Amino acid sequence: MHVDFPAGELRTEGANGVAGRRSLGNAHRPCRTHQPFASTSSPMASSPADPQQPFSLERYHVSEEYGFILQEPLTELPPYYQTWMDIARRVTDLVQSHTLRTHIHQMPQLDPSFLQSHRELRLAHLALSIMTMGYVWQEGEKGTVKVLPRNLAVPFWEVSQRLGLPPILTHADGVLANWRKRDPEGPFDMENLELLLTLPGGESFRGFFIVTLMVEKAAVPAVKAIPMVINGVRRGDASTVTRALEDIAQSMSSMTEAIKLLHKYVDPAIFYGIMRIFLSGWKDNPSMVEGLVYEGVQAEPVQISGGSAAESSLLHCFDELLGCRTSPRAVRAALRPCALAYSHPRARG
Repeated sequence: MHVDFPAGELRTEGANGVAGRRSLGNAHRPCRTHQPFASTSSPMASSPADPQQPFSLERYHVSEEYGFILQEPLTELPPYYQTWMDIARRVTDLVQSHTLRTHIHQMPQLDPSFLQSHRELRLAHLALSIMTMGYVWQEGEKGTVKVLPRNLAVPFWEVSQRLGLPPILTHADGVLANWRKRDPEGPFDMENLELLLTLPGGESFRGFFIVTLMVEKAAVPAVKAIPMVINGVRRGDASTVTRALEDIAQSMSSMTEAIKLLHKYVDPAIFYGIMRIFLSGWKDNPSMVEGLVYEGVQAEPVQISGGSAAESSLLHCFDELLGCRTSPRAVRAALRPCALAYSHPRARG
């Protein structure tokens, strides 16, 4: 049984999502899962903006400094959840020693209801998703599992419900909420950024996700310009619209330069031979034909595509703003629900 993610019907607070044309794992396919994860229409989809009120990014929880990036992600959860963080930080080493599954089997089942803030939920989702990807793919494509154990599956599902995200590693986790500055007062650049949690792939894994984060950051001036375009059009202010569109064009040029860093920081052989596997989902995947059972949640397997930079809200946002229709209608109809379901609900429109 498969049910489409309902477009624009998943909820939470906070900003995230990023559009890209690169695929992580097998995520380029239209996404389906066993059931919707939470429901509330996004404000952009359900509440047409009052033309008398200036358009603002605030109602979508988008930062003028960081865009869709989660600002200052937490690095620790409350002490009750220390077991999650201890295992999540060691996933790469435990995968390499073929002992991650054993550690997870021994892990207590914790109650996620004590997680209070949005940032706590985001870090919990990141940690649980990293553990899940490592658990499923520990033995590679020929040694997968059919069941995610209850002590991991139940809290992961519940945290996903609260955030309106799928129970799998997403762009909102691995890129937007998975960073910190080595020097808190230093610049937001490749040398000063590091990941909170990782999967196998070494420096290429870090490079791939930090470069993608840099693309998000390069887009911030364009995101800030969106209200200027919309409000300028409403007022008939051609000069303001022109300046804003020039800012967007310059920002897109910066995004293009940022993404070129992949050639420097990511080894294609490592990406394909190692990272691709750990970023893959369990939908349309010959290694997991039936999908994955989330034990304690439901008895039937769930099929979910892996994370992708195409989940980002950025390029989708610009396409909508500029009225771009670059792909056939049928393709847009298939891909849009996937992008909406995997991006942050407040960023959906």
